[in-house]
Amino acid sequence: MSVLAATIPSVSAAAYPDKPIRLIVPFAPGGGTDILARIVAARMGTALKQTVVVENVAGASGTIGAAKVARSAPDGYTLLVGVSGTQVIAPATFPHLPYVPLKDFVAISRIAYGGNILVANPSFPAHNLEELISLAKKPGGDFAYGSWGVGSGGHLAGISINVAANVKLRHVPYKGAGPLMSDVIGGVLPLGMSDPTTALALIKAGKLRALAVSGAERSPALPHVPTFAESGVPLKLDIWFGLFAPAKTPEPIVELLEKAAQEAASDPEVKAKVAEFGMRGDWTPRAAFTDQMRAETRIWADLVKATGTDFN
Repeated sequence: MSVLAATIPSVSAAAYPDKPIRLIVPFAPGGGTDILARIVAARMGTALKQTVVVENVAGASGTIGAAKVARSAPDGYTLLVGVSGTQVIAPATFPHLPYVPLKDFVAISRIAYGGNILVANPSFPAHNLEELISLAKKPGGDFAYGSWGVGSGGHLAGISINVAANVKLRHVPYKGAGPLMSDVIGGVLPLGMSDPTTALALIKAGKLRALAVSGAERSPALPHVPTFAESGVPLKLDIWFGLFAPAKTPEPIVELLEKAAQEAASDPEVKAKVAEFGMRGDWTPRAAFTDQMRAETRIWADLVKATGTDFN
């Protein structure tokens, strides 16, 4: 028996899962990742005939929770709801990242994607990104914007505005999009970057104003809101949500989890719920998902280099 084989637990796919599965959300409760995880966990639990328990482990733009899963036993009982920030952006923005995403995890599947939304308190004078840029160029225009952490996709979206428009928006990091949106609504901050899952209902309720979306195309849930690219900021990247297991998780378990994730992401009821939050339900098999992550890791590294931002 090889040394590698000796390190892998002997697990029968027929016996798995025989106890509850932990699904780690690396952000605070109430944010987009948390909401999506609970929708998917319920359906995966049905497919696996076992309870899937969501556990929030927030901090450091999601990297604390991701690192916890990377260090967990590769037995299929501790999984991660990873996002583009923890899996493809963090290698470019965290010089001492405690894990290597493409080495320390096995991708199970992508389950949803959508563009970030730049939102404002309804009292803020700008109604779109172009108006914000115009205001930011005037004296006193160094407005503060929040994101769900240093080096997150939301942070980089704000940096992209600064670089493209030659303005100086000031970044304020939060531990999750939920607490951030509460502060934007309360007037603590005028602006925030959010995933659509967290922001959409608040926008529709009139508690927030959407200024622009960062994806390659307009959100079907907010068709009147222009993209960053339409507003003169050349950013065309969506955020995504996916399922991951620790590296060396036995192949039969990974296959079973991929099948359960496919059933969950393809379920019409789940897709409808995901759409309600401004995301697109999209099951992507792990091979294609892994290739996508490799490509996006290079894209984000190039973007960070181009901005000249030091994240040390």
